[in-house]
Formats: sequence, structure tokens, C-alpha cells
Amino acid sequence: MINRVLRIHGYPISTWTRTACMTCLEKGGEYELVPVARGRAEHFAMHPFARMPVLEVDGRFIPESLAVIGYLDEALPGPALQPTDPFARARMRTWIGVCGDYVFRDVVLTIPRDREPTEEEATTARTVLERLEAMAGDGEFLVGGSLTLADLCLAPQISNCNEKAPSLLADLPALGAWFAEMQARESFQRTSYAA
Repeated sequence: MINRVLRIHGYPISTWTRTACMTCLEKGGEYELVPVARGRAEHFAMHPFARMPVLEVDGRFIPESLAVIGYLDEALPGPALQPTDPFARARMRTWIGVCGDYVFRDVVLTIPRDREPTEEEATTARTVLERLEAMAGDGEFLVGGSLTLADLCLAPQISNCNEKAPSLLADLPALGAWFAEMQARESFQRTSYAA
């Protein structure tokens, strides 16, 4: 078990860095957020593709978001964030895959921060959000009755959309109710880009 402050290399604006920070907080851990020298030699030394976040534990580096959050869940003593039931765990992994393959590409990267989205950009993002709405149940969490890594992956991505184009989230009641629950969590509030 870890009983020291962890170093998460990344930026608060990064949705995946925020996922790592939220995971750490949900497990009861503390972390130091260290800005990366993006694209420089020291960044490549930590991550072969110069991505973020990178978790540093005792001078060793763990790159890639899924490895980082899996490590945090398994190494920190707080409540488990991965279901023990194989079907529920598969559903969690499905959500994480959707976040990595579709939401990040078609919502986070497609919707610009510095201008209104074009009609094509908005349609691309809204299509993904509508599919998330169809996947989301009426429960408090995405998988079963407790928080999982799936919730912690999706929440920063929906927050990113809400910051840049909140109208895209209109008329999505299941997703909206789930997001409201996530916004109320301390881990979400403490990792806000604006915080």
C-alpha cells in the first residue's frame, strides 16, 4: 500500500489527468500535480508518446491513463473502484473504452475551446452524447450501485463539453442526472480546471 504523496505529471485542463487526480482523491490519497514539459525530452523520458498523465511513484513512472488509474485503485487503501463481478467489470471496461475511443475524440478534441463549434463539429459531438444517453441507466452511477473508474473517466470529459458547449448537453436527462451527481463529489470539485 502507498502511504505517501504521489506525483501526477500533467495539467488540470487535461481530462485524463483530472481522471487520475479524482481517482487518487476517491481512494483517500493525496497527490502533487506536476506540470509536464510537454513534448520535451524529459516528457518523452516519462512517456514514450509524450502523453499525460504520468504517475510517479518512488522515482518510477507509470504512463497511460488506464495503467495509472488501475494502479491507484489497487495500491491505495480506499474503496474499490472496480467491480468484482465479471459482468459488471466488463461493463465498466466498456464505458472506459467508449471514453477513450469515442468521447475523447468526438467530444473533447472536436469541440473547440476558443470559438463556437461548427455545425459539423456540434453534430459529431451531439451524436456521441446521445449514444451515451442511451447507454446510461437511471442509477446514480454508470455501473451498478457504486462509483467505478468508468464514472471517473467520463466525468471530466462531460465537464469539458459543459465548459465549451453546454447546449450540447441539453435534453439528455439520464446523462444530466448522472453528471449532477458527479459534480457534487468532492473529488470533482477539488480538481476543477477553474479551481
